[in-house]
Amino acid sequence: MYSTDRVAKLAALCFMAAAAAAPISAATLVVRSAGPSAASYPPGKMLQPTAKLVLKANDQVTLLDEHGTRTLRGPGNFAATATAAVDADSGNTALAALVSQRTDRRVRIGAVRGVESETGRPPNIWFIDASRAGTVCVADPATANLWRPGSDAPAKTVIASATGSARATIDWSPGQAVGAWPSALPITEGARYMLTTGTSAPVEVRITLSGKPAADVQGMASTLIAKGCAAQLDQLVETTAAATKASGGE
Repeated sequence: MYSTDRVAKLAALCFMAAAAAAPISAATLVVRSAGPSAASYPPGKMLQPTAKLVLKANDQVTLLDEHGTRTLRGPGNFAATATAAVDADSGNTALAALVSQRTDRRVRIGAVRGVESETGRPPNIWFIDASRAGTVCVADPATANLWRPGSDAPAKTVIASATGSARATIDWSPGQAVGAWPSALPITEGARYMLTTGTSAPVEVRITLSGKPAADVQGMASTLIAKGCAAQLDQLVETTAAATKASGGE
C-alpha cells in the first residue's frame, strides 16, 4: 500500500504532467493607454488570459494579442481576452509585408522603385525613415535600409554622425524609395545620425539594436515598447488594427 506521502508526490507529478501537456494561452499586451487608470495599465504590461480590467470614465486602453487589437473604453469591467476570435488569416497581407525581413538583392543595392506607403510611412517597420526623428529599432545591421517619402523626384540624403565627422550621401533616382544604409557608417547601439534630404530640415535618429524580430506580433510590440521605438510601434499597432477590422473584428 502506498504511503500518504507517496500518494501526494504521485498526485503532484500527475498535475505537473497535465499542466505541461495543456496548451498555454498567449498573454495579452497593453500597447496604448490613456485616462485616469493609465498608470495601472502602462504600455508593455502583459495581462494573463484570466485578467480583468477595471476602467473608469475617460479611460481608453488598446490591447494586442494573437487575434489582433481591441480598444476598451471606460467605464466598465473587461476581460483581457476577447470572447470570440476573428479569422486570423483574413486581412493580414499588409501586416505580413510590414514586418517581413526584406533581404532581397534589389533592396540591398537600393534599386527598389515605386515602393512607397500611401500613409507617408515606410512599407516595412524595419526601414529607417529619412524624414522622421526619434529612436529607431534596427533588427539586422547588415541589412539596414533607408526609406524616403515622396520618391517621384531625384534627391540626395546626407547622413552625418551626430557625434563625429563621418558622413555619407545617398543619391536617390526618380521613383526610388529604398536604399541600402551606407556601409561606411556603422549601425551600432546608441549611434546617432543627422539625416538631411534635399532642402528639408535635418532630423536626428538614434539607432537601437532590437535583435531578431519575435515570431508573434505581441513579441514585436513588446520589444518596440521596451526599446522606445514609438513610430514603429504606432505603425505596427495601426496596421494590426486595420487587419483586425478587415477580418471582422473591432
